[in-house]
Amino acid sequence: MSLTATSSLAAQIDARLSAPGAMDAARFASFLEGQRSLGLTHGGRALCRHLRPYLIAEHDYAAVARAAERIAAALERVARRALVDAALAEELGLSADERALAALDPGEGPFLTVGRLDMLVTEGGFSFIEYNADSPAGITDQLLIEETLMALPHLAPLRGGRGVRAPAPHRALLRALREGYAAWGGREARPTIAIVDWKTAATSAEFKVLSDLFSAEGHRALILDPDELELDGGRLSAGGARIDLVYRRVITQELVGRRGLDHPLVRAYRDRAAYVANSFRTKPLNKKAAFAVLSAPEFADLFSPEQRAAIAEHIPWTRRVRAGRTSWRGRDVDLLELIAAEQESFVLKPNDDYGGKGVLLGWQTPPDAWRAAVRDAEAQRAIVQERSRARTARMPTFRDGGVAEEEVYFDLCPFVFAGRMEGAMVRLSASAVSNVSAGGGVTGLLIVDDARLKREDNRHV
Repeated sequence: MSLTATSSLAAQIDARLSAPGAMDAARFASFLEGQRSLGLTHGGRALCRHLRPYLIAEHDYAAVARAAERIAAALERVARRALVDAALAEELGLSADERALAALDPGEGPFLTVGRLDMLVTEGGFSFIEYNADSPAGITDQLLIEETLMALPHLAPLRGGRGVRAPAPHRALLRALREGYAAWGGREARPTIAIVDWKTAATSAEFKVLSDLFSAEGHRALILDPDELELDGGRLSAGGARIDLVYRRVITQELVGRRGLDHPLVRAYRDRAAYVANSFRTKPLNKKAAFAVLSAPEFADLFSPEQRAAIAEHIPWTRRVRAGRTSWRGRDVDLLELIAAEQESFVLKPNDDYGGKGVLLGWQTPPDAWRAAVRDAEAQRAIVQERSRARTARMPTFRDGGVAEEEVYFDLCPFVFAGRMEGAMVRLSASAVSNVSAGGGVTGLLIVDDARLKREDNRHV
């Protein structure tokens, strides 16, 4: 990915930030408090502590979008095949309850309304390493960063400026929800939308932001705990208010694990009493074993030539951990012996968890702990993925009374709405596991029209 156009703009931003009076303790504290008041938080913690957005050249953004959309389409093929192929469902590790949910026909509409690919920028390009297709968070981050980070004096000149633009994933979400509801057969011009998750969810601040956005576009918007839902007479409701569209943020395994398959939300979905997005058919996409299906040559016939090319370029070698032989770097190898012997080359991941929980980085794990994890991995249906060597970045922050640079790991996590990419969550962390729920932070994304900026620079020479 190109750095030429973006490095010049980054240098300009940092020069303005370093100017006398541009940033001090009071302004930084106000910046953090502004995030807390607007809801750019996770469990009450302000999420943006770095003082520059991530800059990406327009042609690089287009390349990411092209690859992300092809990978998302390939993963959808995996999920659709798993609906009718018991062997593939078993390969993905779908439970009996998950298969029963997937067997329910939700009616028309996109297979997946919103997903988020986790992507590492590497020295040679970029790699997609996971897919959150159940309940992806972070869609409002970009909007709130524009109201906080981009309002700071050293960045304010870029707002609405020529040569840069900001994506709008929050608008893409509402568009995808509306389009899905209409395709499903919904008749309300402005359906009532329920955002459904547990009251204790750490991302609840995001729900308030979305509720306000939906309301501003003419929808009645409700934030509800699953236990507040009722199904009576073929209508899904809460407190007497009829619900047309459910934006489901409650995680499937938590809903079914705590409340079972007879919950009103599941019954409303089954009976088509309300449009539910994401549907319960997307669970196979969320299994990390889906990346093993993308990666393993025996499944190549599932995919189009364009998808196979994207997989070859952007999906790291991934396998389900189990005894037996496989191919790796052109060699026939014993899988368990390979993982144990080449520890620094691999990551072990649970098949079905989120927030970085249970992820073991071979190069950071003590050898005894790694060997024990490999021994247990098959029984736990874990997957192993070859290490993608991620770039780090130097990002300015405020600490110890002044502006300072920090070396951070970063993920660029594209959102895909009904097959179309719009924007990305940008996560920053001192740790190689950069999940927000594991303590990471975020920044904004600015798309740089490198050709236009070059013309602007030439005018000022």
